[in-house]
Amino acid sequence: MSGTPQDNDGVLKPFDPVEAEPLPSVKPSAVVVPAPVPAAPPPPAPIPEAAEPVPAAPWMPPAEPAVPSAAPPIAAEAVIAPEPVLPPVVDPPPVIEPPQISDSAPESITLSRTTFFAGVVVALVAIVGLGLLWLSSGDDADPVETSADTPTPTLGATDVDQATPTVDTGAISALEGEVADLNAEVAGLQADLAVQPIPALPGSALQRIVVAADAKFVSVGNDGVAVVGPFGGYAAIDPASNTVTATGQVSTGGTRVMRTSSAVWITNYTDGQIVRVDPVANQVVSSFPFEGPDGIAKDGSTLVVASFDGAFVARIDPGSGAIMERVDVLGSPTAIEVTEGHGIWAAIFETGEVVQIDSTTFTITQRVIVGAGPVGLAAHEGSLWITNHEEGTVAEVDMATGEVLKSIGVGLGPTELAIVGDDVWVTVTDAGELVQVERATGDIITRTPLGSNARGGPTGISVGNGSIWVAVQGERSVVRITPPEG
Repeated sequence: MSGTPQDNDGVLKPFDPVEAEPLPSVKPSAVVVPAPVPAAPPPPAPIPEAAEPVPAAPWMPPAEPAVPSAAPPIAAEAVIAPEPVLPPVVDPPPVIEPPQISDSAPESITLSRTTFFAGVVVALVAIVGLGLLWLSSGDDADPVETSADTPTPTLGATDVDQATPTVDTGAISALEGEVADLNAEVAGLQADLAVQPIPALPGSALQRIVVAADAKFVSVGNDGVAVVGPFGGYAAIDPASNTVTATGQVSTGGTRVMRTSSAVWITNYTDGQIVRVDPVANQVVSSFPFEGPDGIAKDGSTLVVASFDGAFVARIDPGSGAIMERVDVLGSPTAIEVTEGHGIWAAIFETGEVVQIDSTTFTITQRVIVGAGPVGLAAHEGSLWITNHEEGTVAEVDMATGEVLKSIGVGLGPTELAIVGDDVWVTVTDAGELVQVERATGDIITRTPLGSNARGGPTGISVGNGSIWVAVQGERSVVRITPPEG
């Protein structure tokens, strides 16, 4: 019989004896072979069921019995053959000789009880094995019906891990739509702000004072205003009446100007001199040589001057012009700023740095990179503000730590700056503007055009007598700004 499970649409099922192919003939455990007879064989007797069938004996023609009769059933322990009936002597057909049996053998063969039960046990074990095989193959081969609610198992995951969370795609889409709408609204507001022009100072806040010579730098002090032009022209302005009180030629080329309580100091880069002007008599008192002077500041009773050509900063005796101390700064210094408690600072044009010089030892204590082409300095409340002419920015540096706190784009070619209250005022020469920047935030508050031409624009700036004073190069004028309150 076949023990292989039958295929039923890909699903294995247990063996069913009814559906099995016909069984072959079973050879009894003990059979007495009758003598051959010529008669036709009687119909076969019913075959008792056995625990496990055995192969059939080779076929041979049966003899004709005198009286056909069915063989008695075979007992479980022994099968007794009936007495043979001798037929008439005829020439029998060839027969296959049965196995020879010893004369001493009994007339019957007995099947032991142990052998019978062993066969039953073997059959039961085979049936159980087939059942287990069917169950195991069914687990492997049966398709698993799943649905959208059935979690997909994950290798090595726990029951909690296998559960797939339910995602509300509609809610997510709604949120994404809201975010997109908000982004579009923000972009619209930013576009609106971008097209809004930065306001300029009202015309009532500006007064233009025309000077005979061109104006590049300006300084306010001791109730007076001193102006110097790029070709050494000089002018004095009375702030009380906004009138020019004196003009003259004091040098061949002026770079910076500083008005103190008793003198006006001018650096003459062209002739390599430092010039002193009497502010009362409005005439040159003295001059002494200095290599390529640019920035100048007062430190106590001495002057500190930057040598652009000599790449050093020096302390000078204002009476004799003798250099008392000097320090090499490894670059061309421009502006000089003397601060309270934080030493002397110099801007180095080529290296984009500002250097801190100890006032007592006159040695460099700190170098800070601030931007391309620094040319203007102003100190206020622990911060140093720098204009980077080549970069178009204004930077703020913490003088104690050397950290750059801000870098603010203000326009093309900023030159000098001054601090008034909460704001930084910057002359943006190439753009021809005066820019007001909020110190705390770095935001540009106002942008006021003052004029630009091929020879320059707003350059020098100074604060005094309640106003901001700006020298406009190429316009031969000084603009006085009195910001409106609030």
